[in-house]
Amino acid sequence: MKIGVVGTGTMGKLHLNAWSNMKAVTISGILGRDKRLVDQLAEKYKSNTYMEYEELLKTDIDVIDICLPTYLHKEFVSKAAQHGKHIICEKPLALNLDECREILEICHTWGVQLFVGHTLRFSPEYKHAHDQVKRGVIGEPGVVRLSRGGPYPLGRDSWYQDEGKSGGVILDLGIHEFDWVRWTFGEVERVMAKQVKRKGENGNSIEYALVTLRMLSGTIAHMELSWAKETFESSFEIAGNKGMLTHSDRESYPITLKIKNEEEQNNGGVALPKSIGTKSPLQLQLEHFTKCLENAEKPIISAEDAMKAVEIAVAAIESVKSGQPVSLLTKKEVF
Repeated sequence: MKIGVVGTGTMGKLHLNAWSNMKAVTISGILGRDKRLVDQLAEKYKSNTYMEYEELLKTDIDVIDICLPTYLHKEFVSKAAQHGKHIICEKPLALNLDECREILEICHTWGVQLFVGHTLRFSPEYKHAHDQVKRGVIGEPGVVRLSRGGPYPLGRDSWYQDEGKSGGVILDLGIHEFDWVRWTFGEVERVMAKQVKRKGENGNSIEYALVTLRMLSGTIAHMELSWAKETFESSFEIAGNKGMLTHSDRESYPITLKIKNEEEQNNGGVALPKSIGTKSPLQLQLEHFTKCLENAEKPIISAEDAMKAVEIAVAAIESVKSGQPVSLLTKKEVF
């Protein structure tokens, strides 16, 4: 299978590395804005260099892997679909529901498959917890607490700081938990959220949000989302009437040493979770998507699932603005 990777930032590089570990895959093209960097990556992965998207789309590549900022997803997915290319797109699928619907419609119209990257479904700890809940090991789930955070990501052109491009911490970071919670506990009935944005003592931006979801099943999920930490951290507690499941990534690495140099402090990269497994969740995800394409199988996560996660995030953002809970059943604020 021939893959074209679009984007050479943090996620683009991670995708390239994951693809390079898969024997049945050929990285046939790499597209980016920085020619010097694209050339370096193309040499490393024995691929072709592209600076124009249309040129890449004219090739015989089977799959376009889009690793670009969220505000560019709709444009690049649409063009790939019109050229008959199957698509893998980084999360979140889009900035709002209208864009999500347009993306799904155009992929359906052109008959191409669309896969959206939600790696928590492939993370061993989160997948195990999901399976345990579904098997009834802890009985009826009552209260769930989840936390995810890291340093404020700068990104090229500081696009994360523009909520019109990134959706902020709720959409960009919280999308992981929104998808996993819905996958594990069912549909969301109501959303309430609070958010704080300010400058830290060092002058850098920080962002923090608390989101509470009430599921149709009655389960309550509390989420802490933070772009104010020094390093990446994630954890969960799931309490049911027969037991509890807990996880903290810090317990997997009880001793850590971190020495910062100037280059590291200023690179503005996205903080990512570590993996102690032989294969990263990202590689497991891409292998799954590849298998689905080769065998015409349904993926663990559909494009519709990805849109539902965006719907929850949008409701949380609406709640922050209104100061009121938002119902996903009526799509209206609940007073």
